[in-house]
Amino acid sequence: MHVIIDATTTQDQFAYAGVGQYTKNIILSLVRNNANIPFSILRFKGKISTLDKDISKYKNAQLVDIGEYKVNDYKNDIWYYTRVLPTIKRIKRKDSIYFCPYFWRNFPSNIMPTVLFVHDMNLPLFNMYSQQSPIHNFIRKIQYWKTLNKSKDCKYILCNSDTTRKDFLKFYPDYPEEQTVVTYLGIEVEEKQISLDQVLPEDYKGKKYFIYLGGGINRSKNSIGVIKGYKVFLDKLKQDGMDIEKAPYLIIAGGKFQDTTKPEVKELYDYIKEHGIEKQVVFTGFYEDKHAYSLLNNSLGFLHLALYEGFGISSAEALRAKTPTILHKSPVYEEVFKDVSMLVDGLNEVEVGDTIYDIYKNREKYQTMVEKGYELSLTFSWDRCAEKTFKIFEKVKV
Repeated sequence: MHVIIDATTTQDQFAYAGVGQYTKNIILSLVRNNANIPFSILRFKGKISTLDKDISKYKNAQLVDIGEYKVNDYKNDIWYYTRVLPTIKRIKRKDSIYFCPYFWRNFPSNIMPTVLFVHDMNLPLFNMYSQQSPIHNFIRKIQYWKTLNKSKDCKYILCNSDTTRKDFLKFYPDYPEEQTVVTYLGIEVEEKQISLDQVLPEDYKGKKYFIYLGGGINRSKNSIGVIKGYKVFLDKLKQDGMDIEKAPYLIIAGGKFQDTTKPEVKELYDYIKEHGIEKQVVFTGFYEDKHAYSLLNNSLGFLHLALYEGFGISSAEALRAKTPTILHKSPVYEEVFKDVSMLVDGLNEVEVGDTIYDIYKNREKYQTMVEKGYELSLTFSWDRCAEKTFKIFEKVKV
């Protein structure tokens, strides 16, 4: 067996998002745990990859350049057919299998055995192929289905939850159900405290904070719902007679929340300014992975109110960090985190605010839930994910 894997999402704008983190970790686990199998890792020339620190350790991993870096966008197909596909044809063998961790970059299921990983069906469910304009949305919709329709030729479809698997089959009811497989993702968390003095306000230890980490700016992420719920929480503290300048912060962590030229980000800043809570809501900007555990572990609680997720890596990381989690009552969160998180209607700011308030006032009430969540988080392993993935490779008839 020879496995070819597209690693470009470890180099593009998704490198630190869930897609990129999956690609990095699944590749490293596959290569590390299958030393006798040759892997060809497709990557851009001269562009930093999140794999760079570790991949050179493994002699069974050959790095294959596919040319200069190209951003992941509407021109993907041009690049795929002019540079990527010719490279695949050049290096593939009779026993080659192609593994595609992210379909937008395109994949060769029409010419060789291919295993495709589907993270979610978010875009068609929300008709949200592009947020630039209706015209962009229409064009990207055509491109989306043109590419994803090639999944019908894939040997297997891997999904990060049963929710995603069922959603995929709704759109492709004729695809053999027995060839769709759930492989829950892993999480990579070093349970080690690191100083947050350079990341958070200097008085964060005294005031404490709730945190929203691992979100995004798509409408389905419902970032505004987090802030609205926090505003209700502040109102309840006011009713108790507290000066809100002494209230816990809301920390919003992530570089995506700094680009106020994007309407979805500007909406957040406008809401914060309109309600006069600029001092209470803190945007950290980009944070390093090493800070994630400390950011979560030192928080009073973690919020993630996405209306739709494929799995929820940041939510699993919050469980590992032993912090109470407040999640939107979506199908995947009910599937994966039902008994270890507070599931709320993320569009109901009063319900969200009341839950934040209850965690703030009655933290001990959630201790058993937190401990159960930690135990569940230990089952999310990249090695376990890779083992199941490799077993699918072995089922592929070349």
